[in-house]
Amino acid sequence: MLRAQQQMKHASNRSGHSVAKSSRPSVRLSLAVPCRSTVVESPASNSSLDMKAKAAFLKEDLSHLFDDQGIDASAYEKVVDFKDPITKYDSLEGFMFNIKMLRKVFNPTFELHEMQQMTPTSITTRWTMYMEFSAVKNLPKKIAKYVDPKLIFTGTSEYVYNPESGKINQHIDTWDSVSNQEYFSFEAFGDFFKQLLQPYTTPRGLDTPKYKVLRRTSGYQVRQYDPYVVAETLMDGVAAVNPASSGSAGSGTSPAGVGGKAFGQLAGYIFGKNQTGEKMAMTTPVYSKSEGSMQFVVGRPPQEMSSLPSPVTPAVATRVEEGGLYASITFNGMTTPEVAEQKERELRKALLQDGICKPKDGSTWTLARYNDPSCPKFFRRNEVLIPLESFNLWA
Repeated sequence: MLRAQQQMKHASNRSGHSVAKSSRPSVRLSLAVPCRSTVVESPASNSSLDMKAKAAFLKEDLSHLFDDQGIDASAYEKVVDFKDPITKYDSLEGFMFNIKMLRKVFNPTFELHEMQQMTPTSITTRWTMYMEFSAVKNLPKKIAKYVDPKLIFTGTSEYVYNPESGKINQHIDTWDSVSNQEYFSFEAFGDFFKQLLQPYTTPRGLDTPKYKVLRRTSGYQVRQYDPYVVAETLMDGVAAVNPASSGSAGSGTSPAGVGGKAFGQLAGYIFGKNQTGEKMAMTTPVYSKSEGSMQFVVGRPPQEMSSLPSPVTPAVATRVEEGGLYASITFNGMTTPEVAEQKERELRKALLQDGICKPKDGSTWTLARYNDPSCPKFFRRNEVLIPLESFNLWA
């Protein structure tokens, strides 16, 4: 019965619908996270468990989930009910084996975003896990160049404590990318293999803006970008206004429109056509904005902006993009205006249906292209990004 109730709760959360509120409210346990909510009173409980101490321990322990130290097995019962949509174990031994297997095969990275106390004896975490297929490094370079899958899962983990022993006896994971959370979910297996066989690649060894994936659904991601530096100019055919002061020049311009001249100006700046003749490293992606500008990422942190050489032409400007929340949809192939605009509409429709994000006012969006022209069309990674005003991490 307990598991059935938990599954119903997780399924309801995943569907995007509100869950009937219990008379015992949850408590938000303090963590350094990008999204915060108001802390409410702890639920009344006859349990002697110190759940704040449990949360503090869990936060520290999960930081070692996939490193050499590993998690503290003494915090778990010998019999642990572990389940996610494709894996199931009923012992601590099986749970530890699963962690070891993931580490060996997928080189995973785990990010803990936030946690809540949902009942007097349970804590639910919000997380992201990034995985790379370790076997790729053994492939010939010519093949590995186009086969480099990156798997991302976001979701929740519910840790249930035995009030008598104070140890975890149940660990139930849900994924944001599937609606069927039952064990051996065909939908979940499909989601896994879809990522493993993704038909696009990201160039290796190039600087790129840093971001965290806060939510990955079956169709899009919600990302939190750090600030980054760009060189910027106006797209071809847009009125020649200094892009540094052009807040809305080119509004309505397709980011996938003609941009050969703009690309050449930015490449010139990166490769030495600047006041000091400095040649900078290539970066990825190239951004094109619906406001009418094109941007190259500059591989230098924002705090070093003062050391950047000035452009030799007023058509190019350098500045800091402040980062922030974005929704993104990824696709492969050529980026014609028709394809890019279709993806933008598709993303907005999905955001409206799910209701977990609120796009910023206006219809601005950005096209990101990651690969150079020599990359075969099928393997090109492209993205449409829409800026967000808000995002509910726990929706």
